[in-house]
Amino acid sequence: MKKTIFNSSLWEGKPTKLSILVPTRDMVHSHFSYCLAQLMKTTQMNGIDTYLFYNSSTILLNQRETLIEKAKEVKSDYVLWLDSDMMFPDTTALRLLSHNKDIVSCNYMKRSKPMNTVAYTDVNDWDSWVPLRPQDDLVEVEGIGMGCMLMKTSVFSKLEKPYFEFVYKDNSWHGEDFELQRKLREIGYKIYVDTVLSMDIKHIGLYGYGVNFNGSNNE
Repeated sequence: MKKTIFNSSLWEGKPTKLSILVPTRDMVHSHFSYCLAQLMKTTQMNGIDTYLFYNSSTILLNQRETLIEKAKEVKSDYVLWLDSDMMFPDTTALRLLSHNKDIVSCNYMKRSKPMNTVAYTDVNDWDSWVPLRPQDDLVEVEGIGMGCMLMKTSVFSKLEKPYFEFVYKDNSWHGEDFELQRKLREIGYKIYVDTVLSMDIKHIGLYGYGVNFNGSNNE
């Protein structure tokens, strides 16, 4: 029988519990819903005990804190953070799990100009963003958006609450994602990016089509 993603032994011995965590507002994109349904099906068919938790409150810090507690309650080995404006392959969780890292993520484009990505090798240098270019090995970064990030749940046991905070420094607010990653880096964790999988990740946005639209996002 020809090996496929559904009958391969590649995932044997992997953690059996995964919680997918989605902070959102009242509604999600239809493309995200479709991708999520396919991901859930593929992940479960490969023997991963998969849970899904949404939180649709209005304060992102509370959402993330509540979601990680939900994952702890069901004793998840891993959590997969997904933003509700993302598109991704159905094998996303399996491919990230295959790296067996504490923290591994996907890179993707921002939805505003300048059109850079959300991954940085130096969080103090906004010009250090990582381009969307596939590489054979994982790429280590200092900070990356959490729109598609896999983490071992155990990393949170090394931190004190609150896990997620906004921080104001250098005349600018720093997001809860980079602040969490700063805390984790300080106690020895490394953050990796799967640049191959990143090529298949899309960040959903809106564009105002008008008379000057020429098939690109340039004005």
